[in-house]
Amino acid sequence: MSPARRAPTACGRLTERLEILGLRAVLLAYWGTTSVLARRSGRPPVDGGESVHPER
Repeated sequence: MSPARRAPTACGRLTERLEILGLRAVLLAYWGTTSVLARRSGRPPVDGGESVHPER
């Protein structure tokens, strides 16, 4: 016989919603961290000074 399926309880739905909310928070924190790190470790700004390429 297959196990009987129970109707979801209010506590079960609340737990599921909290898990989804926690996952969204983790993904948002990850995205924010990678975004900030990408900006900080990007190429240094060019000031228009000396060029590394010789002029033709």
